[in-house]
Amino acid sequence: MKRLTILLGIILVSIAVMVFIYQPIAAHKFSGEVLQQPMKVPSVMLRSDAGPVRLEDHRGKLILLYFGYTSCPDICPTSLANIKMALGGLTPEEAAQVQVIFVSVDPARDTPEALGKYVKLFQDNFIGATGTREEIDLMTSAFGAKYKLNEPDANGNYSVDHTSFTILIDRNGYYIFNFPHGTPSTEMSKDLRYLIQNEMPISAQILAGPTYTPVVCALTLVPAHVQGGEWLYQHHCAQCHGADMAGNPAWQTELQDGSHLPPPLDQTGSAWQYSEQDLVNIIKSGRNLDKPIHMPAFSPKLANWEINFIVTYMQSKWEINQLNYQHGFITLTPQATSTPLSTPTPATPPP
Repeated sequence: MKRLTILLGIILVSIAVMVFIYQPIAAHKFSGEVLQQPMKVPSVMLRSDAGPVRLEDHRGKLILLYFGYTSCPDICPTSLANIKMALGGLTPEEAAQVQVIFVSVDPARDTPEALGKYVKLFQDNFIGATGTREEIDLMTSAFGAKYKLNEPDANGNYSVDHTSFTILIDRNGYYIFNFPHGTPSTEMSKDLRYLIQNEMPISAQILAGPTYTPVVCALTLVPAHVQGGEWLYQHHCAQCHGADMAGNPAWQTELQDGSHLPPPLDQTGSAWQYSEQDLVNIIKSGRNLDKPIHMPAFSPKLANWEINFIVTYMQSKWEINQLNYQHGFITLTPQATSTPLSTPTPATPPP
């Protein structure tokens, strides 16, 4: 009887510890709109008064990204002021882990120097950047942002309609959710503090789910299969997807026929979201299962075991949570659904 009592006590203590560990993750509800499928941010170089600006240069920090223009009479300054107040709700140590980048969609009027002066009206460490029309369009398209340059008046002045949400990019370079215009700064502070303290595991897309699932299985990859798969990959796949599996930098840009350039196959891509059998079928048939893709069929060239070796090599580049998800040990449980933001917010005409 005494042994049973001790065993029951151990079980109760273990349950209490698990609840204590996982409760903070399950309890937090984000004020922003959570993306069902986090997106790896595009690699685009913009320019600021301090030099080139790349999102990947700020890896390790949270990034708050906003598209607008300096002549905006109300929406942009309101949003930047709100972001400033949100950072003010953090400790100095926490705020230092967040980088704000304001990207102008009006490069004709907003030079890097003008942008530098503008953002420093709000906070000294804010970055103001812009680029060519092509670079701006690539950025806005990748993030689902919209803008429209309106016709100038008799004096050459014009307004710009633009979406007004604030994009949040995590430490690993994933766009995970956005704050709609008007989100209270106190709510933004809570979300930022949560992300700073908890390091949400974006690789498994465990965003705000009420049923957090820890890693339950560490899959073993046969070294000989990985080595053989690497040789096969370098001889059959590397010319398109890159020797390092990084894919084409513009892979997220949709081509005219709806297809895409070769995507990354390492942990930064989305190949792990397919089942292992689906990946084998894609490689064999040369087509994506749900959208057009320019890829040759490898079934005449490679045996089934060779294709399986290539998939094993790909898996060797993924994080353990990604492997667990692909093999069914982790499920996606996001709490919120991102609402498509396709309609620009009309700018208030200047007086």
